[in-house]
Amino acid sequence: MSRFTWAFGFLTVPGAVMRAFLEHLMLKICRVPVEDTAYLHPSELFGHVEHKPVRTFGRGFAVCFVPGFFLFLFGAATAGTAALQLFGLGLHFRSVVTGGVSVMFLACVVLLYLGLSFLCHAFPSYEDALYLWESRETAKPAARILLFPFTACMRAGAFLSRFGVWQILYAALTAILFIKF
Repeated sequence: MSRFTWAFGFLTVPGAVMRAFLEHLMLKICRVPVEDTAYLHPSELFGHVEHKPVRTFGRGFAVCFVPGFFLFLFGAATAGTAALQLFGLGLHFRSVVTGGVSVMFLACVVLLYLGLSFLCHAFPSYEDALYLWESRETAKPAARILLFPFTACMRAGAFLSRFGVWQILYAALTAILFIKF
């Protein structure tokens, strides 16, 4: 793993920890044995829980999809609300009334950071996504057809996530918003 990818993973630690927690929770719900509970591996599995292979396609889909779905919801709600207040409503660093530093501005910046870190870790690890992709052949035809777009999206997103693409994209989007507004 490159230092670049590790640095982006380290900068988005809240999202990595939340991803690992939700994945660990889903593994326990699906009764998949967990091998290692260290959430922050110094490798490309940053925010991943090592576990035994998932036996069925349905459980594998749940382990890959559900944590990412919740991270997407948390991240979109948190970052969206903060971005709306910072950029849409024009919240400023200095309070208009007191002239001091606006606590609401600082809170919105922290919420924007948390939301973006959640969004950066919305996709499963590449190994889990690849295993899910390969195990779809064992699924029933109806499940294979209905879940194909989701599994393809998870595989593509996990592949891009290996190289820090999501972190770069969200950082660039935030920089553009700060410059524009």
